[in-house]
Amino acid sequence: MSHLQVEFLQRLTINSRHVLKYENHELQSIAKACVPLSDLLARAQQNCSHEAASDSKVFRDALLVELLNWFKEDFFTWFDVAHCKSCNRPMQSAGSGVPTADDLRYGAHRVEQFNCSLCGARDRFPRYNDPEKLLQTRRGRCGEWANCFTLICRALKYDARYVLDWTDHVWTEVYSEKLKRWLHCDSCEAVCDKPLLYDVGWGKKLSYVIAFSKDEVQDVTWRYTRNHKEVIIRRNLVSEEWLLQQTDRLSRQLQSPLSNAERESLTLRLIGELVESLLPREVKAGEEQGRTSGGVTWRQNRGEMGSCQPVHKPIVWTPSEEEVNNGEFYLEYSASLDKYIRRSDGDKTTAKWLNGVFQAESVFRKTERDWNMAYIARTEGSSQGCLSWKFDLSSTNLVILQATVSCPGTTFEDGEISWKICGTDHCQILENGCVDYEVDLSGSKWCVLSAEMSRGRGSNAWQHTQIARQSTKDLNHFPLSLRIFFGSLD
Repeated sequence: MSHLQVEFLQRLTINSRHVLKYENHELQSIAKACVPLSDLLARAQQNCSHEAASDSKVFRDALLVELLNWFKEDFFTWFDVAHCKSCNRPMQSAGSGVPTADDLRYGAHRVEQFNCSLCGARDRFPRYNDPEKLLQTRRGRCGEWANCFTLICRALKYDARYVLDWTDHVWTEVYSEKLKRWLHCDSCEAVCDKPLLYDVGWGKKLSYVIAFSKDEVQDVTWRYTRNHKEVIIRRNLVSEEWLLQQTDRLSRQLQSPLSNAERESLTLRLIGELVESLLPREVKAGEEQGRTSGGVTWRQNRGEMGSCQPVHKPIVWTPSEEEVNNGEFYLEYSASLDKYIRRSDGDKTTAKWLNGVFQAESVFRKTERDWNMAYIARTEGSSQGCLSWKFDLSSTNLVILQATVSCPGTTFEDGEISWKICGTDHCQILENGCVDYEVDLSGSKWCVLSAEMSRGRGSNAWQHTQIARQSTKDLNHFPLSLRIFFGSLD
């Protein structure tokens, strides 16, 4: 056996054994206890139609999406460089450190060290590989994220696989009983069923992508690429025949305790998976975007920024029948809940800030777990961020009479937030932080409330302008509001 085969087989073997940790019932109980399951079930219920919610298989897929969002937004934290607690600035890498006995106990054979160039403070980051430890630390890069997320999926009884990309990334696959196929789930990006994300969006030159579960070791490379011929050329570490022999051997070992019926079921599922890999793939919405997890410099160094930005479909709010009868549209937004509530239409809710905005550029929702704060900010590395909300009466014979707005914005250093509201033939500048401010837009058929974030200082300039900042524990306050009174001018 060549040294390349030895190294390859070692990776296959180590990972096929590692995923068996997820099957520990006591560990699954600990993981499940970390999940706010009742909240996620409620969110999934809200975002499903009545018919879909009544189908348990469809509902399980909807719950998976909520689990991804919760894991990224509220549970796990990205780490690519340590920050000095005294100077509040990124520290400098100081190479590798020697793992302690406690580090090794939790699989941290690598330890990253950091120094502060201003005050000389030191910090260290052990790369833990033990999923139970990661439930406590809740931070890391893709390896830690996928390791912990896959455990949580198994704790919630999803059939999940840990997926290892030889070009340095890791994610999870979850089997959909409704769709009868595996769903790509990247907890770092909070995306589901976007397998071409790495090939198309990040520009990765994939070679080997292997999935590991309690039942099998499978080569799933073909799910993640459009161009099989190019990938074949890059797969030069071992022969295809040898790789198939090794994955088949490891799978047979894992399935040896199973009944004939269980093995037959897995074989039928594998046949379906192989057929799926032969079908040509078309790029879906969201697969063309570059990487979002990690700092800008870190992503640039890895060449994973991508050249395309996700296209946002503009959302235009129009009056419901009830609102037409009452002559009022009243919308509020909470960053802590990341939810809109439509007070004027039976308190109907819309999840996710992006699902309510007319335009958005270089903007995202940020959650600070250390400070328990949430807000909308411009993306890291951007000099400017813009977003707007639109209300339109063009489909009716009504016009706007008056608007009342609350524009919550918090700035630091010399950060600047500029607000304005425009009607058909009139724009008015608004003071940042205004509450229930009345604006005369009489005669307008539509209005757009917009905010522009700019300036700030240093590497954290993007964080010096924050919209709708509030405590993540504040679940009753909706600080951003747009209230429109309308009717006939006759």
